[in-house]
Amino acid sequence: MSIARFRSRRPLFLVVVGLLVVGARAEAREEAPPLQFSPELHLPASLEENVRFWVDVLTRYSLTEAIVHDREHPSHVLAVVPLKNGMRLDDVRERYAALTAQLRTAADEEVQPLLLSFRPPMRREWLAQAADRIRVQPGQREVFRQSLIRSQRYLPLVRKVLAKAGVPEELAYLPHIESSFDVKATSRAGALGLWQLMPETARKHDLRVDDKVDERKLPSKATAAAAAYLREAYERLQSWPLAITSYNYGVNGMARAVEAVGSRTLHDVLERHSSPLFGFASRNFYAQFLAALHVAQNEGYYFPEILEMRRRQYVVRKGDTLWHIARRHGVTVEKLRSANKSLSESARLQLGQIIMMPG
Repeated sequence: MSIARFRSRRPLFLVVVGLLVVGARAEAREEAPPLQFSPELHLPASLEENVRFWVDVLTRYSLTEAIVHDREHPSHVLAVVPLKNGMRLDDVRERYAALTAQLRTAADEEVQPLLLSFRPPMRREWLAQAADRIRVQPGQREVFRQSLIRSQRYLPLVRKVLAKAGVPEELAYLPHIESSFDVKATSRAGALGLWQLMPETARKHDLRVDDKVDERKLPSKATAAAAAYLREAYERLQSWPLAITSYNYGVNGMARAVEAVGSRTLHDVLERHSSPLFGFASRNFYAQFLAALHVAQNEGYYFPEILEMRRRQYVVRKGDTLWHIARRHGVTVEKLRSANKSLSESARLQLGQIIMMPG
């Protein structure tokens, strides 16, 4: 997903230079769950604040909020700006790049009005140097909420396939940051499916990808291919953090990075490896994954409303019929259809399909 921690509470608004800047949120809440992971998924101390940043991106901020932060130090957040009245991410980025540039030459009496656009405390000297490092990230709370809901249909299958391949079960949550557990997800680069496999990677792992058939759309086969890739990456790199990072950067790129820095620890690679191809997405991939894993494993804290919804969910099993499900839960078939618009007269139940029980 430091000088300024990205831990928000309820918003206080300041109207400054035509922008609404969201201040600290003061929300009475129990303390957040600690960041705890298995020994295989080591969290370097240097990455902890970045993981917390991505946790907040996934849980605290919505698609209508722009998080202005330092590209090199993501947890250093300058401001959170509501996207209102047609404002775009590019508008926010350009405005804050201009503001930081102005601080380089501003007279002393001009500094304070400019600093009002930033989340305090901020030092003029640091901000003046950050003009070229401004990045704007939209919040992802709505997206991740849907990803958590969709994941329930696929996680049992994914865990089973990963276990068979000798891959840690926590990696079952990797599709949260790849596809949001959307089997139809596509990327501009040509990746597709739950695991966002590229055509060449899929074919290398025995999936059929051609004009007639694309097995990347099949969760079971796509997961087997992803598991094989991850296992091979681990055997080559001897580190799960490096293997996971290679899922974005490529195993060959990661191997070259390890050789260049002379270390198999992700901390050393992030600190000392430099390449035009090792950009923001690759450098933050492991932190994003740990954030998604942490939130998914503490879903009740971050998304308490989902727990209530899950109590009303039923996952279709082998041999189920709509009549049997209705009888088992003491409701009528008509009420089931009313609560689930996808259950038309002609619709057939699918194994793993989620049905909501009438409230």
